[in-house]
Amino acid sequence: MEARRLPMGELVYGRERVLFAVMLLVSLLLYGSLVTVALSDASTGGVFLFYGVLLAFGGFVAHAFALGRIRGNGVLVTERQFPFLQQMVNAHARQLGLTYSPTVYVLESGGILNAFATKLLGRKFVIVNADILALAVRRGQEALSFVVGHELGHHWRGHLRWRWLIAPARFVPYLGPAYSRACEYTCDRVGAYCAPDGAIDGLLVLAAGSWLHRHVNAQEFAKQADSDRGFWIRRAELVSSHPRLPKRVAALLALGVPSAAPEPLPASDALPSLLSRGLTG
Repeated sequence: MEARRLPMGELVYGRERVLFAVMLLVSLLLYGSLVTVALSDASTGGVFLFYGVLLAFGGFVAHAFALGRIRGNGVLVTERQFPFLQQMVNAHARQLGLTYSPTVYVLESGGILNAFATKLLGRKFVIVNADILALAVRRGQEALSFVVGHELGHHWRGHLRWRWLIAPARFVPYLGPAYSRACEYTCDRVGAYCAPDGAIDGLLVLAAGSWLHRHVNAQEFAKQADSDRGFWIRRAELVSSHPRLPKRVAALLALGVPSAAPEPLPASDALPSLLSRGLTG
């Protein structure tokens, strides 16, 4: 089945709903326990309220400052500034049935090939790192289209909307990361739904970089999800907010998302000049 023909209901990774329900239940129980303790002792309740408000306000201010720095230094994407990116965001938003298009900024991030979604006081944002935009300009827009669709998936699913409600459950070992990984699987599906031709490339870029990804065999890379399962690899994933990249590629391949054949590497005597061209863009 091609990713673009997946019904919208199948874009949500199954474990995301289950883990969200667990996160919500755990958070409500923790909130309820705090309220019960607070009501039983006025002084304890005052301490809980003070530190709760202090932590919430501190978190909000830190997030607002971080976003303020991004907006103050990044390039605002409009119909006159990187118009193809603005049109891509608008098209994906319509495809997902969103009634809005998030505000997009391009930001230099020291060569990091990625993007992220965030929000502040109801305003939705997508931040695209400059190097992945440069990749799209040099090599085509499919991988970038997938990345943008992935980030819009976070807004489409409301992953940022409920973060304060389920915040206490994130302190439960392994539970918060497990929910975050499930959300990433969902957004990979959303990205593949929006840009099936760029989905596998979009993930391989994160693994192998802006030009070497063209030479990676996606099927072989996906097999690492089963072959590389050492103790520390698994432990590292259990505390990570993102699944391992081979598993993400394997999950999309299992859905029938197409992958291009890897380009053959040149002969060894031609490799130094190719490396030089790749490093200089």
